[in-house]
Amino acid sequence: MKKLITLFCMMSLILVLAACSSDKEKDGKANASKEETTREIDTVMGKVTVPSDPQRVVVDWNLGEVMAVGIEPVGTSKTILDFGVLLKPYVTEKTQDIGVDGQVSMEKILALKPDLIITYDKEAVEKYKKIAPTVVYDVSQYDTIQEKVIGMGEILNQQEEAKEFNKKLDEKVAATKERIGKIIPEDKTISIIDVGTTKSTLVVGKTGERAGDTLYELLEMKAPKRVQSDIIDKDGDRLDVSWEKVGDYAGDYIVKISNPAAKNQKQPAIWNTLDAVKNGHVVDVDVHSYFMSDAYTAMLQLDDLADAIEKQIKK
Repeated sequence: MKKLITLFCMMSLILVLAACSSDKEKDGKANASKEETTREIDTVMGKVTVPSDPQRVVVDWNLGEVMAVGIEPVGTSKTILDFGVLLKPYVTEKTQDIGVDGQVSMEKILALKPDLIITYDKEAVEKYKKIAPTVVYDVSQYDTIQEKVIGMGEILNQQEEAKEFNKKLDEKVAATKERIGKIIPEDKTISIIDVGTTKSTLVVGKTGERAGDTLYELLEMKAPKRVQSDIIDKDGDRLDVSWEKVGDYAGDYIVKISNPAAKNQKQPAIWNTLDAVKNGHVVDVDVHSYFMSDAYTAMLQLDDLADAIEKQIKK
């Protein structure tokens, strides 16, 4: 009888241990599965758990960097779509309008069922993360366009795609420098002046808008002394300059940014006194193509700018 009881106890213990082992195995598989589908990344807002392979990304500003690493988002701001003219041929119907910058529609974002939201706005994180995991993409953390692409590649787990894009960008930069160098000597200065945004002018520095990064970072073109000292050296983006003072910031060549759709954009008489204007050294471009200088747009601007210089500049 004792032997039967002992045998019964041993069998019961074996069954209990087997059940525990099975439960642990299931838990282990579940945890492994979870680890495979999500990953933890470091951001300016701390650690964030994001999908390992995001399929439905919403980005409220940096569309170009997302596209650069091979991801087509399901939503972005109308502002980007309106002012990203060079990007438009590469944006399909999959990418929906979520409203203008600063006033995006939470209802539209919710309807898109994103699995990841990327924003530049730290104050928007709390409302965004109620819909999906949210990452703040802060371009001030990166020194170059290439670093911005690498940073986005880390967020989206597209590291190899980021490297491939940067390789193509470097090749495009080299080819564009060669094209432009045949027309604009290396020692000559060039300004970027927006004449269609304010009642005065906006002189642009090395910044992620109005081709600032494209000219001064990628192409390493020479800025006039006052642009260098008053804007670039002070880490500024742009400077509002009166028409009376615009000559102080005008280079040997000028990229003139204007809005063809706006009325009454005739420049005052002082514009025609600038050496660059008198010498036929002005390249006229559309603000809708040059307002953005994200990585993807910057690469497209290289060809567009070289084409414009070849067509418009008097040799």
